[in-house]
Amino acid sequence: MTPQETASVGVIGAGAWGTTLAAHLARKGNSVLLWAFEEEVRDEINAEHTNSVYHPGFDLPAELKATSNLSEFSEISRLLIVVPSAFYVNTVRELGRHVQTQAQVVSATKGFIDDDLTRPMQFLEETLPQNPRGVLSGPNLSREISSGLPAISLIASKDAKMIQEFQSLLSTGQFRVYGGTDVAGTELGGALKNIIAIAAGITDGLSLGENTLAALITRGLAEMIKIGRMLGADDRTFFGVSGLGDLVCTSQSRLSRNQEVGRRIAGGEMLDEILSGMAAVAEGVHTTRHVHSFGKEKDLDLPITNAVYSILFEGEDPGRALRDLMTRKLKME
Repeated sequence: MTPQETASVGVIGAGAWGTTLAAHLARKGNSVLLWAFEEEVRDEINAEHTNSVYHPGFDLPAELKATSNLSEFSEISRLLIVVPSAFYVNTVRELGRHVQTQAQVVSATKGFIDDDLTRPMQFLEETLPQNPRGVLSGPNLSREISSGLPAISLIASKDAKMIQEFQSLLSTGQFRVYGGTDVAGTELGGALKNIIAIAAGITDGLSLGENTLAALITRGLAEMIKIGRMLGADDRTFFGVSGLGDLVCTSQSRLSRNQEVGRRIAGGEMLDEILSGMAAVAEGVHTTRHVHSFGKEKDLDLPITNAVYSILFEGEDPGRALRDLMTRKLKME
């Protein structure tokens, strides 16, 4: 893509969600440049118009172009960052060397940077302090959206004009984007629900039924709100698109990578084996480790998080962990 053909939108990250967003924007008539870390993914997108590694089974718009060079985003005024949290810091630091200060930057990563629960947006604030910033989150299963099924999402920012611009940029008759101002709550909802989704996968793998899933979602939401209060979020955000909406979607869907991890753990597979066989990242695994450490440091009662941690990292039997949850001291809701 030459300087005369500068894209109007840049998407950083060619995983399933990044590829879905890039294709969605290209089909709306935008000139889109997609950054892929792997050169083989870049070359396949450009030559075959597919991404068989991270988003198999879907044809991509021929107009969508991919690159592995972050310097090519220096003239693009609207950017979406969709890389796994483990690679966020290095990617954003490199991107920050090229981005113009007027470029609008939206983070769509659902995870934390480290054990103190630093959010991706907080790192953006440090790295790109002069740029308008926002976060995109919600119940967005890539395969359903790429199939044209209806979905909603949420763009949260302190910049009202930016909210309106990205609502217009992303919304279609099948994809409705709401706006919000609680950046912390929006980002926390998208990260914390992945822990509950792993737990939901475990209950699915153990065939424990719908009552158990409902109980898990209900108490999981309470746990999310408890953490959110400590980190400056508005309780009401957790009952919206990026909280309860994403929590229900990810917990009950077999399209969810985090739900898959829990289901396979319940089936007797080892965590390392599961993760090594997955091309995409299940953010909930890292998030569980981060939130468990945070909870211990802050002396927070996080029974679901602690149970998932013990199953994933301490070899606890899933059935025994559930019994421990159910026989905890009785309390008022």
